Amino acid sequence: MIKLSSNENCYGCSPLAIEAIRKKYKDVHLYPELNPVALKEKLAEKYGVTSKNVIVGAGSVRIIDGLIQTFVGQGDEIITFEKSFVAYGQFAALHKHKCHFAPLKELRCAPENLLSFISKKTRLIFIANPNNPTGTIISHAELEKFLKKVSKKIIVVVDEAYAEYVNDPCYPHSFELQKKYPNLVILRSFSKIYGLAGLRIGYAILEEKLASQLTEGQIPFSLNYLSSVAAIAALEDEFFIARSANENAEQHDYLYQKLKKLGYNPIPSQANFIYLWFDKDSEKKKVYDLLFQNGIMICDMKIFGQEKALRITVGESSVNKKINVILNTFKFLLRK
Repeated sequence: MIKLSSNENCYGCSPLAIEAIRKKYKDVHLYPELNPVALKEKLAEKYGVTSKNVIVGAGSVRIIDGLIQTFVGQGDEIITFEKSFVAYGQFAALHKHKCHFAPLKELRCAPENLLSFISKKTRLIFIANPNNPTGTIISHAELEKFLKKVSKKIIVVVDEAYAEYVNDPCYPHSFELQKKYPNLVILRSFSKIYGLAGLRIGYAILEEKLASQLTEGQIPFSLNYLSSVAAIAALEDEFFIARSANENAEQHDYLYQKLKKLGYNPIPSQANFIYLWFDKDSEKKKVYDLLFQNGIMICDMKIFGQEKALRITVGESSVNKKINVILNTFKFLLRK
């Protein structure tokens, strides 16, 4: 079974990360750093901040959970978008906080749609950029315009898990905006283009005071020893990141064009997946079942509460060609 349901990097991870793990695996009987200083310093160097501006956690979802636990009190509220990353709403519900879901605008997270939900109770706003599952982005100008209108008392979290795949020049320079808007928190991940999803490493860049408050609630030793080792090595391999991004752009265009030619409704994406929507849920199910029966597992968005939609991770060339052959060969069945 070829898995195209979780947006993993189909090219694996950096050979440097694998080699780093091989060199250190015999040390797993030792505890990791209480606070992963070496990784934080490496990330701080990369983004031109200090290590006091960096938070590292066991996946970005752990940091999302920490942000909610730390900054959202009883009676406070959270805002995000519908058809976006499910963790925001899930953790809000887990901690019994009200979460408002703003509608998308043509499957885009239009920031102006958030404004009507803001109140004195609003504490956190989550924006996935690129959005998961639609793969669409908001621009630098849109984000800056929104930040100007939002109270500095409200923390705006921009989740950029797929940022390294983006090739649109209007994508926000978030780290520049953060200098003007200290209430902006930027989330990034090693799970996507870095190919380290199984090691669970996420991080946030944020204002020092906010970082200090968030650190106080973190569980000691939350990042395992080999995760830190692999992440530091992965940051060194710029060639692997560039190759993954370039290959993804080429294969995304191929798969998008083939799906379009077959009469489907794919959404142009700035990530490593394509969102495919249907007029009827029955049509969607036929496509999902056909691919599954031929050894390809994609994501039925029904598990995230979204009917009539599929999400397909962009695979290697041979896999994407296989998808095209399957759908083209059996298109007469799919149209019945």
